[in-house]
Amino acid sequence: MEINDLAILWDMDGTILDTFDLHYETWQETFAGRDINFNREIFRSHFGANNRETVPIYLGYEPDDSTYTQIANHKEELFRQQLSTKARLFPGVNDWFAYFADHGAKQAIASSANMENIEKVVDAFGIRHYFDILVSGEDLPSKPAPDIFLRAAKNLGVPPECCVVFEDSYHGINAAKAAGMVSVGFASTAHFKPGDADFILHTYAQDPAPIIQRILHLIETRKLIQR
Repeated sequence: MEINDLAILWDMDGTILDTFDLHYETWQETFAGRDINFNREIFRSHFGANNRETVPIYLGYEPDDSTYTQIANHKEELFRQQLSTKARLFPGVNDWFAYFADHGAKQAIASSANMENIEKVVDAFGIRHYFDILVSGEDLPSKPAPDIFLRAAKNLGVPPECCVVFEDSYHGINAAKAAGMVSVGFASTAHFKPGDADFILHTYAQDPAPIIQRILHLIETRKLIQR
């Protein structure tokens, strides 16, 4: 098996882009004046899930459709307005995008964010050309359900067992496992322990080649076991 047989599925927030504080601050701004028990720890424990799942948790009740839409739209507009000045790509991640592109692997963003946010990010940071497709999970069951990764694999035409998911959250890692994909936990927002993911990555400021060779070996080993 070669690198060009792989599909690399990238989560966005917390995995390629350092947006944790920006998301938290824009939720705080959105909820200003509401008497709700929203705090940083509640936000952290649900980071990576889509708005349809998290808004009722943050509010403490299930809002009607109009209220939900108003809250979600306002928050995401604040996020997009502040994105270019308050977020950044994680150091070295561009080199990983380029490595996979140079070796012929397909790449996708598979994020719980809405498509407008994904489009804004890839254009604001000049990375759109690395990705074959952009996939939003806004209309899908939230991670740890595997739906978003299975959709990305299907759209890329790559079997799940040949997909590698880069994720920063436990929900995302569990979604990758449920999809039958290789999981790489990027330790930015979650404190991964050995065994939480197939591989744990603390920084992109390193040569991707040795890790990718280990990933290829793991995929081949799994294939042999399943025969």
